[in-house]
Amino acid sequence: MEKINGILVRDLSNSKLVRACKDIGKLVAIMHKNGITHGDLTTSNFIESGNNIFIIDFGLANRTTKSDDHAVDLRLFKEILNSAHADVFEKAWSNFLSGYKSSVDKERFSKITNKVMIIESRGRYARVV
Repeated sequence: MEKINGILVRDLSNSKLVRACKDIGKLVAIMHKNGITHGDLTTSNFIESGNNIFIIDFGLANRTTKSDDHAVDLRLFKEILNSAHADVFEKAWSNFLSGYKSSVDKERFSKITNKVMIIESRGRYARVV
């Protein structure tokens, strides 16, 4: 284990956070392609150091290739962006998806993002208007 000097993505300026989300999407896709879910994808669990982004805190991680589990990771990150970074949510989420899509095949991307929508349609996540 090694200490990473840097700034939590949570604490970046809005413009830097939006840019970082593309790299975060790529990292998460690579992690998922290797059969790992993080279990706690929040902007507090990524560190920007120089021009690199590092994932930290794998305490809730699991080994799985199930697209449902990967979709839960994405749904949590989306929820965190929407609640903690509402001012830049749309741009940040779009960049995250762009990064994720660039690191997985088209079919896998479609399958996982569709599952995110299914999760969101469940009662627990339904929006109250």
